[in-house]
Amino acid sequence: MASTVKSNGTQEPASGRRNGDEPTDKRKRPLRFSGQQDIQLLQEVVSLNPFKDTPPTTAWASISRNLENVLSISSRRCRERTILMLDQYIKGDLASLQRFCTKDEFAVKEQLLQQVLQQYESGAGGYSSRIGSGVVTAPQAAAAQEDDDDDFDLYKPRVILQEDSTPEHSADSLEPSSEHDKDDQQEPSPKRPRLTEDEVLIEEIKAAAAAAAAAEESAADAEAAMVAAADGSSTAIEARHVARSIGAGDFPMQVITFLLTRQAKEAQVRERELKIRREEIQLEKARLKLQEDKLALERARFEIERQERELRLRSELQERTVFMEVLKKVFNNGLGTI
Repeated sequence: MASTVKSNGTQEPASGRRNGDEPTDKRKRPLRFSGQQDIQLLQEVVSLNPFKDTPPTTAWASISRNLENVLSISSRRCRERTILMLDQYIKGDLASLQRFCTKDEFAVKEQLLQQVLQQYESGAGGYSSRIGSGVVTAPQAAAAQEDDDDDFDLYKPRVILQEDSTPEHSADSLEPSSEHDKDDQQEPSPKRPRLTEDEVLIEEIKAAAAAAAAAEESAADAEAAMVAAADGSSTAIEARHVARSIGAGDFPMQVITFLLTRQAKEAQVRERELKIRREEIQLEKARLKLQEDKLALERARFEIERQERELRLRSELQERTVFMEVLKKVFNNGLGTI
């Protein structure tokens, strides 16, 4: 067995047991439980009942020691596997429970899980330090933390809640931490509405018009100030303000004119697209008609060729018939002379 040398010269085994029962091997290896191993684990849980008011770490350590001859498993893995099976049993996940089990083993496992569930419901106070809101002493919390750091399992425990129960939260944790948080919770920030393309254009036009109006106003104020300083009256300034108010009143009409012009251009574009589409349809119809004419010509050519073949065969048949009759006559005349 490999060992490490401390600074004082003593040797310490690299892989041993902590507190006499927990393996300290840092290697994280997955573990797959068989049906028989689950049954033996549940039997040990039923016999020792780690959910009662005794310290849970002691009970789980005893379960781990009792299973050493069957399976080398830590107390944390025993606890996590039991909680996982309880979770699956409560949720009705029978497919996961029946995995790697025969029918007989599954029936035994269901009976044992029912007993474990009764133990959990009747004595969950001693186990609430791990899955509920209980009080844990410092040595037990330190031991549980060290055990969690050393061991590893694919299955992680989940909090089991009954159907008629809800997670417990303190009243202080539900209240906002400050008045500012209350205001944030009571007054959610309103979502900014999405603008259409026309609205975006209107906003841009308004921004440009506002910038132009501001520039014109500053220039007009400077000019009016110069005129007022020269003439000694405020008539020019009032005239400038009237002109600016008239220009500002024309802004909605400018927007409407722009939108109408744009709508007219879009209508022209759509009309042009429809015209092009109609021309494409007409060209497609003409192409189809040409294909039909071509097929008709092909059919006519095939018909003419068929008629020519029939005439040629008929003429050849007639020639053969005449030739045979001539041969018969010649043959008959030759026999008669002999």
